[in-house]
Amino acid sequence: MTERGRQEQREAFLVGAVEHVLRNGVSGLSLRPLAASLGTSDRMLLYYFGSRERLLERVLDLVGDGLVAALSDAVPQGRSEPDMLLRELWSIARDPVVEPVLRLYVEILGQAAAQVAPFPAAARRAAHRWLDWMQDRVDVPTAQRQEAAAALLATIDGLLLLHLAVGSDVADRAARRLLHGA
Repeated sequence: MTERGRQEQREAFLVGAVEHVLRNGVSGLSLRPLAASLGTSDRMLLYYFGSRERLLERVLDLVGDGLVAALSDAVPQGRSEPDMLLRELWSIARDPVVEPVLRLYVEILGQAAAQVAPFPAAARRAAHRWLDWMQDRVDVPTAQRQEAAAALLATIDGLLLLHLAVGSDVADRAARRLLHGA
């Protein structure tokens, strides 16, 4: 197989692995079932990615890149007041198309909190990706952007956790209270 063919095969495995992880999550991810779903062997995945952790790292980074791209497409360019940005982000988070990615994100955070490798590093990369994106869009004085972005991230993370664990009605009531104060 040519180098180009190997690269194309690697990319095809990566795309398939992303789809598998979005369907099945990551906490119990094993190479054999993943390989079977991709029509290959676990040895071939190790050949292309080196280790389960490296494959998982690539999958999570690709999912994160896709989420940031989707957010960038959905949220108008320029800066928005924190409440408006929160409203836009919560609206996007409630989209059923985005939910599998956000469910995966919350799962990664949970695994990171339990210090299960390689999730702490993946969670840090995801959080920094979100924070950078938010800092570029939140309309507050420059000196306050990091703080405002961190507050937005904490709020969205909490709303997502409520939405996924308890139900959208509870999360929506919390979001209304945060956005309207009533």
